[in-house]
Amino acid sequence: MATSGGFVPRRQPHGLVTENLDGETLLYVEASHRAFCLNPPAARVWEAIDGRRDVGAIAKHAALDADLVLGTLGEMGEAGLLESVAGLSASRVDLSRRRLVRAGLVAIPFIIAITVPRAAEAASCTAGLPTGDRCTPAKPCCTGICNIPTGTCG
Repeated sequence: MATSGGFVPRRQPHGLVTENLDGETLLYVEASHRAFCLNPPAARVWEAIDGRRDVGAIAKHAALDADLVLGTLGEMGEAGLLESVAGLSASRVDLSRRRLVRAGLVAIPFIIAITVPRAAEAASCTAGLPTGDRCTPAKPCCTGICNIPTGTCG
């Protein structure tokens, strides 16, 4: 078991936009223009971060194993969602097959990074749109999925 050393995580205080949807949490980091989707277990960890709870208290509140919470906090720190992860143990979390089966895969917190184009990048993409050029293999869609026979993005 990895140790937290009494680590109390704190959310990034500025530049985060949060939206809750059907048990998942969407987070947008304004500084890096990156978005993240937290599945329900990771969202419970996020909700439990209040600047007072340590890893053990967050694990209890989120009804998750403390090692899974440590791994989730590490990912959140790497994603820039937390102020600092300096107090977090550098040891890797043991996610062996046996442990994953015991925890149940649906109980594992997942953080999915989503690339968000800047406004200028999004506005410049018109291939396959009704008012734009037809998409082709040489001129792909913004989504990356071009229906070549019709020249539309799908």
